[in-house]
Amino acid sequence: MTLEPVHMKKISEIASEIEYVSVKKESAEMNDIFKLLSELKQEDKIILKAAENLFRSERDIRRLCLEEDEFQITYSSDSGSTNPILSEKGMYLDICHAAAASTPTDLDLHRKRTIVCAGYVFGKNAILPRSSEWKTFDDGFGKSKMIQIEPSLLKIRFKQVVHDYAIYASESEHILWIQKEIDPAGFFIMDGPIYPKQMMYWIGTASDNVLIRHDETAQKILQNYIDIADFHLENKMPIIGFVKNPAETQILKLVKEKAKEEKIFTDFSWATDTQLFKSLLKPESEETAQFKLTFTNWFLQPDQYYDTEIKTNSPLVLESLSHKFPKEDYTPAFFMVRAPFEGDFLVFKIESLYGLIKDEEMRKRITRKVLYELSVGKIPETLIKADTIAKIGKDEKREIRELFEDEKSYNKSRWGDIDEF
Repeated sequence: MTLEPVHMKKISEIASEIEYVSVKKESAEMNDIFKLLSELKQEDKIILKAAENLFRSERDIRRLCLEEDEFQITYSSDSGSTNPILSEKGMYLDICHAAAASTPTDLDLHRKRTIVCAGYVFGKNAILPRSSEWKTFDDGFGKSKMIQIEPSLLKIRFKQVVHDYAIYASESEHILWIQKEIDPAGFFIMDGPIYPKQMMYWIGTASDNVLIRHDETAQKILQNYIDIADFHLENKMPIIGFVKNPAETQILKLVKEKAKEEKIFTDFSWATDTQLFKSLLKPESEETAQFKLTFTNWFLQPDQYYDTEIKTNSPLVLESLSHKFPKEDYTPAFFMVRAPFEGDFLVFKIESLYGLIKDEEMRKRITRKVLYELSVGKIPETLIKADTIAKIGKDEKREIRELFEDEKSYNKSRWGDIDEF
């Protein structure tokens, strides 16, 4: 039985009874809170630091969209996933399919695909093929590989780590594969963060439950992202990570602590960093808000890479990895932008590399490009193309799962397949 209209009406009534208090950006306390973002520390480590003078600014979408795109070609990459599949034979599998797109369209580029199947086997009832070589298909336009995670590496987080290996390996390998064909005068957009942050957390954490710190495959994936950074630093080609759903909380946590120390008695009604920035970036005028893009200056996150700070340094600077540039050039940098979206407002996190944005002109060019893209569409056009190409549809997921999945459960029988990622 599904929800009837009478049920939906009641749920709507419940939602309408909740009162929301708007936090005004122009209040003195909000200005004081924004000033705290000049530098945030956790113990002796810098978690957030302004890369330039602090500011909040806005642009009119109606004027911005009439400007000319200063980049003649834009590239984007994305990957689709089946999400982890559990088989009664005792293994988790996740298949990820990476693709890239360009504007103007390049059909040969769009045709290229990278498929990675990552697996974790609990017992001896299933054997995954081991090979260090890639297999090609579709007349060389596609390549595939199986990755096995050694049983000794994991005691917990089986599904998530299998997913991380598959998606980060497929994404990074595909970007490296197409680099020789892209024009360095263009602009590159990655879907999501510029680094594999969830994997980096476990590489940097001294855990007895997830022991991927010295795993050769995990190290290779992280090296891939450094190699991607090297290409862009060497060619001075702009690259961003377009994070559509930033969910970190650490900046908010530290702001709360610092505000308390400085006796800024604001009612912190936010649960995430995104909600904090959404309030900080609220346009001055409610009447014209739908026509405004509001954004911050650029920030650095030298000792933070997955919603936490740990006692070790970032895995990006491990001695086992090779770097072409000073290690500080690999520091993640970002700015936040608030944009109208289907009657509401969303906040996007735009990530890049300190080695690029430390140059003022490059920093301005990347900012202008992002604002232009958001003025002509809700999401950058090329990113939508890449998502469309890489996405594994529901019907395809079902067919793939049926090839591997034997285990039935009460929830699946009752509710059907539920995606968790």
